[in-house]
Amino acid sequence: MIKTTSLDQIEIISNGTVQVRIALRVEDGPNILAHKWHRTALPPETTIDLQMAAVNEHLVQMGYNPVSASDIAKIASICSAAWTTEIISAYRLINQQA
Repeated sequence: MIKTTSLDQIEIISNGTVQVRIALRVEDGPNILAHKWHRTALPPETTIDLQMAAVNEHLVQMGYNPVSASDIAKIASICSAAWTTEIISAYRLINQQA
């Protein structure tokens, strides 16, 4: 029996937040014995390395492998593309009003 971790979905919502869904599975050979999701959200200007380090710490505490460095690089690349100057400015403005 092994526990696996895989990057399942990355989506960008209208305020620029990047949402990440990670699949967690318990497998016995070809059989999936359990399946659940772990999620995190990365608002504009989030320090991606710190957020993903916290996610990975939590995954390891649950007995799963951490998100791979290559998957974190994919997430960072998408965040970089999503967090334009306009998106960051709008996000700051909304948060100042809250």
